[in-house]
Amino acid sequence: MAEKSKIAIHRIRDNDVKSAVFQALENINAQNLLNSEGMVVLLKPNILMGKPPERAVNTHPEVVRSVIQWVKQFNPSKIYVCDSAGGQKPGITEKAMKESGIYDVCEDEGVECVPFEKTEREIYEIKDPLELKEISSSRLIKEADLIINIPKIKTHWQCTLTCCIKNMFGTVLLANKAKTHAQAAILERFCSALVDIYSVSKPQLTVIDGYYCQEGQGPSSGDVVKLDLILAGYDGVALDTAVCKIIGFDPSEILYLEKAEKKNLGTTDLKNVEFFGETIESVFRKFKRPKLRPISMPLPRWLADYLGKTIFRANVKFDREKCKLCSTCWTNCPVNAINPPEEIKKGNIPKWDSKKCITCFCCVELCPHEAVKFKINYVKNALFSWMGLGCIAFLAIISLLFLWIFNFF
Repeated sequence: MAEKSKIAIHRIRDNDVKSAVFQALENINAQNLLNSEGMVVLLKPNILMGKPPERAVNTHPEVVRSVIQWVKQFNPSKIYVCDSAGGQKPGITEKAMKESGIYDVCEDEGVECVPFEKTEREIYEIKDPLELKEISSSRLIKEADLIINIPKIKTHWQCTLTCCIKNMFGTVLLANKAKTHAQAAILERFCSALVDIYSVSKPQLTVIDGYYCQEGQGPSSGDVVKLDLILAGYDGVALDTAVCKIIGFDPSEILYLEKAEKKNLGTTDLKNVEFFGETIESVFRKFKRPKLRPISMPLPRWLADYLGKTIFRANVKFDREKCKLCSTCWTNCPVNAINPPEEIKKGNIPKWDSKKCITCFCCVELCPHEAVKFKINYVKNALFSWMGLGCIAFLAIISLLFLWIFNFF
């Protein structure tokens, strides 16, 4: 009989993050992974953008600190804390690392905090690709003896949930994220790309930050939830499944989980998991769902592409009061669908090209002022699509025929 995977769930009591992290890792015997001195250990937190810890956009710095301190017990030769933030501007990851508080933690602990884009590059071929044949990323992924994934529990506009599998999207370097969004604009294809990317690094250990989380319009504009949880385990698919159960989501609607399981990257069957600490039921806290969520249906690819580009197209709205014309949205749009106004002054807003937009939500995720919103007008989109216009024309012709027949007789 196959040995069950292990997941530890521990509460953070009195803000004592370190005790919860150490206890969770002890429960799953994670120390067995660091069985020799002098190992190179790579920690991959979620560093999306420059936001303070209380906004729950990035992995909380105290969770990162606790994992660093746990690893240091085993005398590694090097500990790296790496990510590549959302965006394309030079220095954007360093800025996010500092404003998130993670850079200061690394300075305190004497470990190296470095953007993936500042390390040597490597081309990784994808085995049995679902969407991507290869990715360009950091050589550290290959050279590290141990990769520890440190995601945060957040809702997500596009994928509903971002946690273990989605967090490794950060190994894709800067503008290549936007390129991936553009190549896999339909949700199902984007989720396939996420699985391909996760399969390259497949972290051997995961510690989930459930300290301060986001619900609703995550991953950067959601409402903060102090969940006070730490989860630890080896199987990212099982951990994401457990997180879904904890926050009241159906794992079957998280498309990348089924795809990851079929690619033998983990299991969604929690009967194959041994739990330690708290139970899922004892820590259950239903999260608000994202208001805008792409709908996925088992349709032919051509029809799914068409519906995704027309019926489910979101309209971009800019808040004139919040928008600072900082250039983040138009600089990072993968298809140049957003451009600056003719005059950069307060009250003006960027220009959005609906024909170019692929609704990848990069502008929403990366806006530092939360000034970009989306709205999907299903009826308007349907009526003004070729399919809608065709139906209107067909009904008009039928109506005219009926009128002609009625008048004729």
